[in-house]
Amino acid sequence: MSARRTAARRTMQGTAIPALIAALALTATACGGNDKKSDSSSGGGTAKNGGKMTMLAVQDSKSLDPFRASYVAVADEPRMAALYDPLVYIDVKTGNVTPFLAESLTTADNGATWTLKLRPGVQFSDGTPLDAAAVKLNWETHAKPETASVHIAAAARLGLEVVDPQNLKITPGTGPNPSFDKMVATHLTYIEAPSAINKGLDSAGTQPIGAGPFMLKSWTRGSEQVFVKNPNYWQKDKGLPKLDELSIKNVPDIQQQLNSVKSGQADIFHSSDPKLLAEAKSSVQSQVKEDLGGQYIGFNAAKAPFDDQRARRAIALALDPAEIPKTLQNGYIPAKSFFPQASPFFDPQYVQPAPNKDEAQKLFNELAAAGKKVDFTLLVPKNPSSDKVAEFFKSRLSTFENVSMNIESIEIGQYIQKYAIQKDFQGILFQQWLVDPEPDMFNTFLSQSPMNYFAWKNADADAALMAGRTATDPAARKKAYSDLQKAMVTDLPIWAYAESQVGPIYSKKVTGVEMYNTGTVFMDRIGLS
Repeated sequence: MSARRTAARRTMQGTAIPALIAALALTATACGGNDKKSDSSSGGGTAKNGGKMTMLAVQDSKSLDPFRASYVAVADEPRMAALYDPLVYIDVKTGNVTPFLAESLTTADNGATWTLKLRPGVQFSDGTPLDAAAVKLNWETHAKPETASVHIAAAARLGLEVVDPQNLKITPGTGPNPSFDKMVATHLTYIEAPSAINKGLDSAGTQPIGAGPFMLKSWTRGSEQVFVKNPNYWQKDKGLPKLDELSIKNVPDIQQQLNSVKSGQADIFHSSDPKLLAEAKSSVQSQVKEDLGGQYIGFNAAKAPFDDQRARRAIALALDPAEIPKTLQNGYIPAKSFFPQASPFFDPQYVQPAPNKDEAQKLFNELAAAGKKVDFTLLVPKNPSSDKVAEFFKSRLSTFENVSMNIESIEIGQYIQKYAIQKDFQGILFQQWLVDPEPDMFNTFLSQSPMNYFAWKNADADAALMAGRTATDPAARKKAYSDLQKAMVTDLPIWAYAESQVGPIYSKKVTGVEMYNTGTVFMDRIGLS
């Protein structure tokens, strides 16, 4: 199927797309799917050649290599798109894994082995070839523990064989995986030049070399990154990229971001704030993508107090998702589980417990009497929206006895280091946007996954995740993820409070806006009208 088995098997089935937000319009491939809805209009047609665009981001990058960057539209993925281009990507309209730098990603044996075929003649910005050996080196670098890659689970134990410069044979390390192409699209799709990697990760992160439409010209830490057109770009004969220069500036306040676009001081930014996305649709331009995940509290099941399921349940009973948009006026869509209600995977039989203050207080008292008072710190990525939500939770919990919550709000680089590498937290304010349950639900919730930051171990969940990964029949996938939803709302490794929405917000002079994966825009074709 395009970047999957064969084109003939691109038939859509009802499933959802994993990677970090969007709704669900029940059109899925034999192993994947497209959730509800995605407003993915191109934003005004073809852009003119030339000009400079200013994009805003809430945080600076920790690093610009593909290993330590977050592949999320509201974080680092637009920078990755500018520097690297994807090998393959998930089409937001169809849910299909689609080739880009690659010509194909196929399996002939139901996922036991895969072949990645690269486009001939593609070069990195330094003139070196993007070949099968380069992909192999990148994926092996992800897999090394010393790299501290946030995508290590995707590359772990892969068997990799360079067949020739264009072809790489891949054997998934966990056994046959019919959904491996989604793993590549969401976690292994950005490739850095070996010439950069071989100088060490510090160099690779600060002096990145990719095959994307732009190169890094300058980086003022905490303020601005400036990218210029790549003279060796593989699509330059098509007049791409459209822009001569791209500037990404850090503006933590999202309302200030919107005001900057309205006033003409900036051109575009990505947002996961529903109120802002709605406001922008009437005042400037915006597109919205809705998927799995959204915003939630993650509980560290390996640390007190949340190593006791009663403490997790008490928090879920004490807080009401519907109160958040009413109080903060932020437009959040209250969540009932990790699966949005519009998802074809959502099972109304299995939802999070409804708020019940009396039952919550009983559990808080019971735990305190057993010497397990619910006293914890919530780790929060520092930005105005997250800080307001955390303060809301703290104020609501302060109305109960025998529970105490502190807030640790830190910048995104420290935040990622603390939860992903050190796993040093009790509770965490977390956002996740998944284009499909595969591969990120598997990575996040499987007991033995190195990306199971919440240390949740549940045999029923493991069985459901494995069934969902290996199933190719739509009904079997739906059953697997219903079983997973049941395990999650029973054992509560997380408590979801807002369904996911994400997308670009941009001025009326911006055109050529097309989304992929988690709502990131293609940087080769975006420009000015």
